[in-house]
Amino acid sequence: MAKTILLTEFEYDFQLIGISSHAKDYRVSWELNKVFGIDLNKEDDVLFATKKGGNAVFSMYFYKNKEEEQDVRLISNKSNGRFLVSETKAADYFLILYDFNEYEAREMLVKIRKINVVLTAFEVDVSTLKSKENLLF
Repeated sequence: MAKTILLTEFEYDFQLIGISSHAKDYRVSWELNKVFGIDLNKEDDVLFATKKGGNAVFSMYFYKNKEEEQDVRLISNKSNGRFLVSETKAADYFLILYDFNEYEAREMLVKIRKINVVLTAFEVDVSTLKSKENLLF
């Protein structure tokens, strides 16, 4: 019997900011809401089965700006010693910006760095990540 292989190519049409912070997810979300005047709301956690048989649970927050047609998603990168994106272990959280241009993303990055619970924030080039498919929701 002949095998058919399906190759898929996903689009990664978002800006990605890594955030390092010792604060809990709800505190980071609250600070982002306050600084940007948005309303990140808690969504269902993302559950990944691990190769060792356990589960990794990552918290997620979401905001949809209907006027600008832009979405913002905050997701944790760490869960019980496991990483959502293992290439970026310095990031405790990722801020995923959908339909933002590079200028808007950089302006947000500058403001995020000034938040007192944020240790550092940095731009992440999605194309260089091996596990970037973990960021598709």
